[in-house]
Amino acid sequence: MYSAILNDIMDFEIPVSGGRLNRGRLVRLGNIVLRPADEDLAVEQLINEVGKVFRWIPKTFGRDSNGRLKLEWIEGESAEAFVEDEEKSKTRLLSVGALLRDLHDSTASIVSENAPISRGSLDPSGIREVICHGDAGPGNIVFRNGIASALIDWEMASPGRRSWDLATALRYWAPLRNPANKKPAELLLNPPQRAEWILDGYSASDDLRLETVRLLALNQKVQAEYVIGRIKARGEAVYEEWVTKGGIRRLELDDAWLGGESERLLQEWRLE
Repeated sequence: MYSAILNDIMDFEIPVSGGRLNRGRLVRLGNIVLRPADEDLAVEQLINEVGKVFRWIPKTFGRDSNGRLKLEWIEGESAEAFVEDEEKSKTRLLSVGALLRDLHDSTASIVSENAPISRGSLDPSGIREVICHGDAGPGNIVFRNGIASALIDWEMASPGRRSWDLATALRYWAPLRNPANKKPAELLLNPPQRAEWILDGYSASDDLRLETVRLLALNQKVQAEYVIGRIKARGEAVYEEWVTKGGIRRLELDDAWLGGESERLLQEWRLE
């Protein structure tokens, strides 16, 4: 009886919460996640190539009859944000840095000129150093027992620099954004300390820390432009709703604020 009930549940599509660019468009079917049919084929190819050298990534299973990309469902804890005591935060953020280091070290060999990665880069430098996840924030990392154990949602992944991916992670996890855009609980956090824990977990050199902090403002600008473009691509109504809810205003506030915050981090860490 119970197995029959379980089978019925496994055959039922369940909406997956979270996400930004595909919010409300992801569903779970048993142990499979179905992503929209308009998912870039280059993203699917990149996931397959990264999966050959990096184990903490969902497996792909082709497309369903509606053209939706089928991905492995990874069990664990994932959330939009984590507000917890300092010791748990430190452990969590050190593990985020370590997971990104593992990704970068593992993929350095597949981004050469002859490697089969056709995905264009969001990193404007054009440097193909590693595969960057591109969106390694709280909602896209799966944790087990408080330790970062897998990276999901690879839509913004592309070749780039280690520092570019680290800048994204710091912006989301510290978090490094205008206080006007923060939730009340986030205002109680210590962004420089949280950013430093990620870099410590990565075992980042002083040079890499300096490069990462210097990229924060540009990283924010480039990724904001990408997000705006993707939302516009979903139709005028979706874009107008996002603007009405303050989407553009939030990005403008962060752009104006982040340059000064980057300088403060450089001074606090004595990197200049």
